[in-house]
Amino acid sequence: TRSLFPNSLLDCICCLHILNTHLSTLSLLSTNTAFSYAPLPYTADQKIEWGGAKGSHIYLLDNAAPNAYTPSHGFWSLVKNQIFLGLLGSSVRPRKEIEPLVASCATAGVRFVYFSPRNMRRTKELASQMGIDVAWNCAISLRPLEEGTDDSFRMIGYEDWDVNARLPHGVLDVRRHLEEVDNVPLLVSLYTDVNKKTAADMVNVFQEYNDTVLSVGLSHLSGNQEIFSRADIAIGVDVLAEDISFNNIDTNVHALNALQPHEIAFVTSISAHSSVFNLHRTATCHFVEIIRIGRVCLEAATSGASFALSGNLSFSIFIFLCPCTAATAVPMIPTLGSFMYAQVLLPLIGLSMASTDDAKDFMTRVPPKNDPAVKYSLRSNMRPYLSVLLRAAIPAIIPQFLYLIVLGELMWEFDSPFVKDFCLDGDKAEYRKPPISSIIRCEALRDYSGPAVQSAGTISLAALAICTCVASASYVLRTESIRSEPPWKRNHLWLGTLTLSFILIAVYMALVLEEGSMTALSWYFYLLFFVTPFGCLYFCEAVKKIDQRHEKRAVMMRRLQFETRLGMWSPKESTHMGDGMSNNRRENASPMV
Repeated sequence: TRSLFPNSLLDCICCLHILNTHLSTLSLLSTNTAFSYAPLPYTADQKIEWGGAKGSHIYLLDNAAPNAYTPSHGFWSLVKNQIFLGLLGSSVRPRKEIEPLVASCATAGVRFVYFSPRNMRRTKELASQMGIDVAWNCAISLRPLEEGTDDSFRMIGYEDWDVNARLPHGVLDVRRHLEEVDNVPLLVSLYTDVNKKTAADMVNVFQEYNDTVLSVGLSHLSGNQEIFSRADIAIGVDVLAEDISFNNIDTNVHALNALQPHEIAFVTSISAHSSVFNLHRTATCHFVEIIRIGRVCLEAATSGASFALSGNLSFSIFIFLCPCTAATAVPMIPTLGSFMYAQVLLPLIGLSMASTDDAKDFMTRVPPKNDPAVKYSLRSNMRPYLSVLLRAAIPAIIPQFLYLIVLGELMWEFDSPFVKDFCLDGDKAEYRKPPISSIIRCEALRDYSGPAVQSAGTISLAALAICTCVASASYVLRTESIRSEPPWKRNHLWLGTLTLSFILIAVYMALVLEEGSMTALSWYFYLLFFVTPFGCLYFCEAVKKIDQRHEKRAVMMRRLQFETRLGMWSPKESTHMGDGMSNNRRENASPMV
């Protein structure tokens, strides 16, 4: 009994203050509140003895002093002679997987934006439980203010950070703020006082500033249809599929009045026809996985396309260098071999790169924005083109040197009388094997089209194909070194297609080459033939290392821009500030570095 009643007026005031604080907090979060009381027996004031005190020292609800304050409303009389037991309220709480989802999106460089139909005060606690930052410059109300005056729907106080920070109110004010002040409205994660029209308009605002919008909402609400259609990608969440059970419904009632399963599916399909996925509510944890798979596919497809482009460029440079060869006989590139290289090997290896897995830290990188307004310097533009050109040139140059060796060896093997008669002097005709330089520079070879020239062209094309296949290992991991992780660990299909490509090249050479061509070649040719592809790979890795340094710097800059809460520009002239402050802001306006 002693712990139930305060023994001083100060303790009583403190208890009332705590009770009022909890009631105020509960009123912000709850929609329905219930109070519980128990009746107090009329003999309780006679039975309670507090340290020998008399009844005048006992303060109950019905024995207030004559001058005590009594509330004016009539409900106060209902709680007289009652003991307060507790209160119960129902509130809107986020699902348990939402907070990890918000954190995962932030790590992946995806800005999670919550559009709430409630006002600021009711949304703040809910957003905080979701893991959304509710500090300064973190929320915007989409209900416009009338002529700049305070909105009557908001209680002016510390909680109304949108009024104190002078953030824009309404979509039109947001557009004006973006044009005249800074890009803070694009960086916040909470919009309140939202309806379906203002939410759809904000989707357009994000897209106008080159943001890719992924919209997630309930698929059975018709108000989300326009939002889904305007977003770049939309995902619907179907909550009715699990909330409504059709197993224990009477057949007659079900046929006449009950809600039927195909009606639920029809309503959901109408609202979610613009969505790429329509997930159950328990599948919300897969949003980040969907984004990851999309990014991995894009990264792998980019790697495959880069390899295909580089391979075709290498073939073009190889064909261009054929008339520039040091030999008098221009290489004869076979048509069948060219078709196999361009239409079989390159697509086969390029398509296999689409199955490359992601790196461990892949979802910690902020992707670049599709902003056509971003302009780079000439030096920045030339670097990627020069990188592609260098990586494609080396596989095309090396076969040209191998062609010179093969041509000299095969000319002496297959047509030595022709070499002795037309390419050597009379005093050197008895030599067993003349130098290669005296053979390849023979003027008589300009019109020669024997098996030696054809086989030399076939071997040089095979050398190009092998160099390109080995160099493809540098394209599997587009911006990572193969020293950090072997490429076959992230793409087993690429390893299989690479092995198949080598087999096709070997079969093609066995079918097309003149008999005895490979046995007639010297040992140093085989050394160069098997070592130079790895030299191409080493050179490609050296060029990629330079690109990796620039890419790492770009990733760090994008992370810095993503995590900042400031605007892209320091505040310029604003309608929320006085004229004197506007002039000072205009003078000091400069881009944030």
